[in-house]
Amino acid sequence: MVEEIIQSIKQAMMPDLTDAQLEKLENVLYIQFHGKKITEECDELAPTGEDGDVAKINMFLGSKKTTGRADGTLQQYSREIYAMLDFIGKRLEDITAMDLRYYYAVMRERRGIQMSTMQTRIHYLSSFWDFLTLEKLVPDNPVRRIGGLKVESVVKKPFAQEELEALRLHCDRSRDRALVEFLLATGLRVSELCKLDVGDIDFYRMEFYIKGKGGKERLCLLDDIAKFHLKRYLRERQRRERIGEDDLRRRPLFVAAKAPFKRMTIAGVQYLLKELGRKAAVSNVHPHRFRRTFACDMIGRGMPVEQLMVLMGHSKIETTMIYVTVKTSSVREAYRRLRAG
Repeated sequence: MVEEIIQSIKQAMMPDLTDAQLEKLENVLYIQFHGKKITEECDELAPTGEDGDVAKINMFLGSKKTTGRADGTLQQYSREIYAMLDFIGKRLEDITAMDLRYYYAVMRERRGIQMSTMQTRIHYLSSFWDFLTLEKLVPDNPVRRIGGLKVESVVKKPFAQEELEALRLHCDRSRDRALVEFLLATGLRVSELCKLDVGDIDFYRMEFYIKGKGGKERLCLLDDIAKFHLKRYLRERQRRERIGEDDLRRRPLFVAAKAPFKRMTIAGVQYLLKELGRKAAVSNVHPHRFRRTFACDMIGRGMPVEQLMVLMGHSKIETTMIYVTVKTSSVREAYRRLRAG
């Protein structure tokens, strides 16, 4: 019960405190509660029924937030947990592996959810139940009894050179061309791109630092093409917005084409690229495909996977390997070259 009270207090204070302050609050509460008993009058604080489920979910999300998970990731966890509860219609402690099998069967067969999406949903729920069992809020994790899902391997292709040229030719604004070249040169996530300000870019060194997933800072690099188009776009912006160099450095790196020139959102970048693809007759144009193209290009040019992992902001090399497409022709050439020696 003490653990539940501490986590409830922590959850209530989360909007008003930083992660460091939350950690300090949690430590102080553990110290103050140590060796003390909760009297019967406090029994109503224990999670029960529907309110109890909500409390458990909030405790789980709070624990994830303190480990540095992004708000978008927390929202994905929350959406899947509540969707599952709404569908099954039981309290958490009453949900069985059979309930979950039925839930996933309906999602897959009747609603046509892709297997890769199903696997992600299973991961979210398994992580949730692992937390509940660790905190002794439920007896066990029913997700572990439903078995894994076999996902067919689908190779997601990077852009071909002719597709990239078509996209470049159909960039009507200097901003759009700068955006395309910037994504190709850096391999940034769209969420990272939208956080950048002009002053973040060191044009002399052709580099900048970005905070990626989990708040981890990493070095990102520019090439000459991206630098040229980015500087051209920024010069035009400076004239159009009638601002000085110092003011420009405080502005977002990419902004809307019309006044009041607000920072581009993730949805805005996605829409821009989708429309660019439509005009250029290139299918499946979205920010993440530029990231995949960057990764494949770097590997094709001989960059070791360990170095690419750093540029991509991955914590595990297995994640980087997902992006790597090895051409059969490259394997054949390497084999002939090495065997000939």
